[in-house]
Amino acid sequence: MTRPVLTKKIFRRLTIIMSASCFSISVFASDTIANLSFRYPLELPLSLSGNYGELRSNHFHSGIDFRIGGVEGAQVHATESGYISKISVSPWGYGNALYITHPDGYVSVYGHLQKYADKIWRYIMEQQYVNKKFEQNLDLSPDVFPVKKGDLIGYAGNTGSSGGPHLHFEIRQFNIPLNVLERGFIPIKDNTVPQIRKVIFVGLYDKKGTSIGVNLTDQNAIARNANLKNQVILLPEKSYVAIDAIDRMEGTSAKLAVEVYNVYLDDKLIFSLDIGEVPFEKGRYINSLLYYPMKKNSGISMIKSYVEEGNVLKDRITVCDGGLIILKDTLEHSVRVEVLDYKKNKTVKRYKVKRGDVDCDEVLLNTDNQIYVDWGMPNIHSTDKLELMIPPASLYSSAYITIDSSASRITPFSPAWIIGNPDIPMQNGATIAVKCNLPDSLISKAVLAEVGSKDKLYFAGGVYDKGFIKSEINSFGKYTVTTDCQEPHITTALKDGATVKSGNLRFNIRDNLSGIASYNVTVDDEWVLTRFDGKTARLSVSLSEAKIKRGRHKIIVTATDNRDNTAILQRSIIY
Repeated sequence: MTRPVLTKKIFRRLTIIMSASCFSISVFASDTIANLSFRYPLELPLSLSGNYGELRSNHFHSGIDFRIGGVEGAQVHATESGYISKISVSPWGYGNALYITHPDGYVSVYGHLQKYADKIWRYIMEQQYVNKKFEQNLDLSPDVFPVKKGDLIGYAGNTGSSGGPHLHFEIRQFNIPLNVLERGFIPIKDNTVPQIRKVIFVGLYDKKGTSIGVNLTDQNAIARNANLKNQVILLPEKSYVAIDAIDRMEGTSAKLAVEVYNVYLDDKLIFSLDIGEVPFEKGRYINSLLYYPMKKNSGISMIKSYVEEGNVLKDRITVCDGGLIILKDTLEHSVRVEVLDYKKNKTVKRYKVKRGDVDCDEVLLNTDNQIYVDWGMPNIHSTDKLELMIPPASLYSSAYITIDSSASRITPFSPAWIIGNPDIPMQNGATIAVKCNLPDSLISKAVLAEVGSKDKLYFAGGVYDKGFIKSEINSFGKYTVTTDCQEPHITTALKDGATVKSGNLRFNIRDNLSGIASYNVTVDDEWVLTRFDGKTARLSVSLSEAKIKRGRHKIIVTATDNRDNTAILQRSIIY
């Protein structure tokens, strides 16, 4: 992939001034010709903990993660001149994030910040107090925060859904995340070959108009760690491979993403995937590339060579025979698996295969209590107890799915319904309506819940409508109707009447099922800014930041869940 030539454009700043009767447009044009050269945004030695295209849950990693030594606080600098066009504050996702717009449609993104530079921090706090809300999503005009290359904009941290202190960094162009390393925006040394950790062979069998994959490798206890030497693997007529591979790089122990996967049968290329740059709207299609049963049951992401009909990422795949290993004879054949990183460092594994008898009794299961789902068509199943609507292209290929009620009830309000096979991924989700038996007093508390291991219930949304609970589901599984009548839990180590010297208050809020919908902290009945960390469920209040005077104060913490159950905790403190 080549880096596009940056055209010379005038970088314009546009301000629109509007009133009730008129509006005027003022255009400020800089005479500086755009000549972009992105810099490394930290002052630390360059080392990665994550790279572009990593196989994450329901998406590809859209940027690169820079290591910051395991501690928060490293200075973050603007990678190029422009203006801060967006600031996002959230307990989830990128946490404290900042976006800088540059000429030619480029935007740099800085995620999981510990905090922002002082003047940016003060601006955000003003907006938080105006809106009386911690979470913010602010779009800014060019004149609010213009920045020059190298300006201090914040400090790296661990906010949002981060798994540890680091800086998440992206460069986007027209809202498409770009491969920063491959394009050479930030050069890095990489002469280390990738690692193939595991290869499995999956038999593909026709089953009444659909195809079912059976993991032959684990079933026959062969090639578990891809270390076959002279052993010949017996395969059915049709099969495919699934590959678990990671990239390695100098200066880091991180398990990084491989960019290219190739599979050959007797030196004939049958599958080649070059992940390339993936638009955000196609991110969930990662599930069409994965051997999903392994991902679902073991948490291991393995790229499969079989290309299903509904895979919209075909624009980055070269394929022959659908990526299948097709054996028409009983002679010995060779299968070669290659993986390459963005620097084209390559690792190869070779296997001997042969057509033979393979024990796959599980594919002979009948289709009783199952319905046929055509992946390209709307599919509706309706009875007096259950309605299921699966939109077109919600699956990646046609399948038979189970729809049946469990033999035993988990709640008194409805049966537990088995909807499909969790090993089959869903792209667009489905709509489900479950008949339920609820007294009027509990209708407002009713929810749809997914049933997990040991019958643990997980919130799946839902609204009550004429005797049914209706909701959108994004995965197959077991679902039932239950109620959430329990208020959230608010806990703190702060004792009533305690003296607080530091001025920092900590509370934890958790909910048993439907989740926290809102929270609030007041000091002497006045709203104060409260920061929420989704990972730890912790609320943090700085009395000095809120400009609370010394003396005795009344603290009230309120938390409400998604079924309007509210908890209140009150403390009297001396500050």
